[in-house]
Amino acid sequence: MAENSKIEWTDHSFSPWIGCTRVSPACDNCYAADMAKRYGWAKWGPGEVRRFAAASTWKQTLAWNRKAQRDGVRRRVFCSHLSDVFDAEVDDEWRVVLIERIHETPWLDWLLLTKRPKVAAEFFDDVGVPGNCWVGTTVEDQKMADLRIPILMSIPARVRFLSCEPLLSSLDLSRWLPSLSWCIGGGESGPKSRPSHPDWFRELRDQCAATGVPYFFKQWGEHAPYRPEQPQHNVFHLGLDGKVYGEPPRGAAPMVRYGKKAAGALLDGVEHREFPR
Repeated sequence: MAENSKIEWTDHSFSPWIGCTRVSPACDNCYAADMAKRYGWAKWGPGEVRRFAAASTWKQTLAWNRKAQRDGVRRRVFCSHLSDVFDAEVDDEWRVVLIERIHETPWLDWLLLTKRPKVAAEFFDDVGVPGNCWVGTTVEDQKMADLRIPILMSIPARVRFLSCEPLLSSLDLSRWLPSLSWCIGGGESGPKSRPSHPDWFRELRDQCAATGVPYFFKQWGEHAPYRPEQPQHNVFHLGLDGKVYGEPPRGAAPMVRYGKKAAGALLDGVEHREFPR
């Protein structure tokens, strides 16, 4: 677990247990599954055992809360980076333990991000949503947006947010954004990463601006638009449909695999790092 997370939109990362099952295209290149396999933490997939985190790991959250209170500054905790809190194969008793810890740490804002908002909605119907619990869902393409966001809207969290990462298509979020608190956009990193068209991020930025929703552009990922000041020979053309073309069709963007660090997080030369108030 990470006291100072490398994830740009949170302060800490916490996973109450390890293990999950891939459920949609966003999961195809899951870094958590790769890490779990590399270190022998858990196996991914249906029917596999989820591993409950050690007591020492859980204790860290209490230390984070004490420090935040001492500093007089609220801190954000992303939960969960090595699992999905609302994985249907996890017993609700584990989730109840997590909710109790959220109540015990009032100086922490817990960001529960899930690809299973239906399980989340049913669970919160029974236990209620703590005031310091933000609930979000991943929407990597329009199909997942249409499926998941209406369910997220039924959850009475003080902050409801979207993670559009990895962004795999254009998104029209206009019907839901007025009822949301935050939108995160980002490209995919890792050896098998898929590129995201620049216009997809611009559309998110503009939709958020039109509705006053904070927009956080996390990263390009491995691929970014071609930069004349950084000559490259491996330029490819990414269509608005997400396909790579030799002869660029209308709207295609010249892209280069710069690597995550070099690709950076500037969208049209501007850094977007907005948070909910």
